Amino acid sequence: MDLFLLRAVVGETASRLLEQELQRVAYLGRKRYLLRFATPRRDNLLISVRPDLPRMHLLGPEAGRQRESPADPFAAVLDAEIGGAVLRGIEQRDWDRVVTLRFTVPSGAGEARERRLVVELLGRSANLYCLDGTGSILAHARSLKSAFRAPLTGARYEGPPGRDDYEGIPAGGRALPAIRERFPDPASFLEPLSPVLAGEIRDAAAGDAEGAWRGLEAILEAAAGGAWAPSIYSRKPLCEMREGDAVGRHDLVVSALPLESKAGGGRYHASACASPSRATAEGLGLVERLRDFLADRAHHEALAAGEIRRLRTLIGKLERDRDRARECDRDRERAEALLAGLSSARVEDDAAIVPDPYDTAGGMLRVPIDRAQSLQDNAGALFARYKKGKRGFAIISRRLDAARERLSAWRTLAERARAVSGSDDLDSIREEMARLGLVHAPRTAKPGRPSSKKEKPARVRRHSTREGFDILVGKSGDENDTLTFRVASPWDFWLHAAGQPGAHVIVRNPRRLKKLPQETLRAAAGIAAFYSGARSETKAEVHYTQRKHVHKRKGMPSGQVIVRRFQSIQVAPRLPASSVEDL
Repeated sequence: MDLFLLRAVVGETASRLLEQELQRVAYLGRKRYLLRFATPRRDNLLISVRPDLPRMHLLGPEAGRQRESPADPFAAVLDAEIGGAVLRGIEQRDWDRVVTLRFTVPSGAGEARERRLVVELLGRSANLYCLDGTGSILAHARSLKSAFRAPLTGARYEGPPGRDDYEGIPAGGRALPAIRERFPDPASFLEPLSPVLAGEIRDAAAGDAEGAWRGLEAILEAAAGGAWAPSIYSRKPLCEMREGDAVGRHDLVVSALPLESKAGGGRYHASACASPSRATAEGLGLVERLRDFLADRAHHEALAAGEIRRLRTLIGKLERDRDRARECDRDRERAEALLAGLSSARVEDDAAIVPDPYDTAGGMLRVPIDRAQSLQDNAGALFARYKKGKRGFAIISRRLDAARERLSAWRTLAERARAVSGSDDLDSIREEMARLGLVHAPRTAKPGRPSSKKEKPARVRRHSTREGFDILVGKSGDENDTLTFRVASPWDFWLHAAGQPGAHVIVRNPRRLKKLPQETLRAAAGIAAFYSGARSETKAEVHYTQRKHVHKRKGMPSGQVIVRRFQSIQVAPRLPASSVEDL
């Protein structure tokens, strides 16, 4: 968002929101904050400090369709500090993308206190600050990694360093003499403020130095007089841009002033807008949606690629184990040779030398033995190893077939993920991933207080069954993780509704049973379905397995896990007749 577009939005915001009451602050996720005002037109002010697309503009009643997220710590503080306040002033810092909104907050004693909201739309260091009346920082939206101007709660706010070359330059055409003294050409002056208008000056007045200065004078006069003509310039019509389209830096441009070089020549499609905020909302909002879709699609591709790598590794290990298990026939042959040659066996070191019954030439066979045991007991141990190997070979073969089948399914899913072209397709991919054992975290979680460094104990709902089993149910994404990975033992049973956001359910298994009684299993599955998105369904599918088969990769969102092996059961979502809830 360039300086002139921001200046146009600030002027529009002042005309609509000054002396208006702020009802509340909503959080839209990804460092986007919506200030909802009590105006007849239900005006809203969107402030986004997303580092990839910072912006600020008005939104009308259509903001009611925005999906709200649970408040982050900054949104919670902001709503508490300026909810119910009146906007008294809004100013943009000269020649910079820094805006200050001044609020007065009524108090019960009849005295109002002042709060300030400072918006810094400075690219990747964009930030949002809530200040008290003395200028001290009460809260900030982003904790920047850089030590330069790292925000510190309680410290006095210091704005970003000014641009020395722009110091003292007035607004409007009166600025031209000072600009000519300090800058070699108009484009050099405009580049840090508006790369779009700098490019326009270069294109429109190529080779005509005085024409370029006249163009700059017209820009400054229009900005000073508020003579805006906001438009969106795109490589193809806005109505033809779809999810899956990659939008480059110059593919879609929003400008508060006309761009003649882009409007002509047929390279761009110009879409005039009724207001600067409308242009910003439609243009940059579209860019944001397209970028978010591409990022979401890439996330699903990465999940599929990770599972494919894991399954390839697993199949390699299983194939090696199967090859080793296949050698069990050799143990049977040695055991038979040992028993057949007991009378003629010769013991040397840790081996018995006996005739090889499978060698037609009458050769001898060397059989490794345990000297502490008799030859008959050694033969029995070899037969036991043979039987175990035969069983292992069958089990490994079944696991290998299952892993290859899953690998084929994930490869198909990866191809589908690469080809998706809409949000509905991504939802279908999510459901298929859930069917294959990847449990996604709920898209929205319950709001709560800012997390502290010290981990809090998991809050759970606790139920008991007639067979004496305890059932524990998580209450949020973070607490699901704590319950599953810190409270549950590896041999406890874990349940989750298939393809639905919901609670993790743990059935305590102190006796280390390999299977749960059917009544307990159905009761726990009914609870898992009840505390999920399938609560209103008549029947729901629930996955269950032992906790040792549930895993979590580094970086996964809270509540999201991967299930290696599981079974499914169909149940009606319901709670037991009696339960004890532990808050």
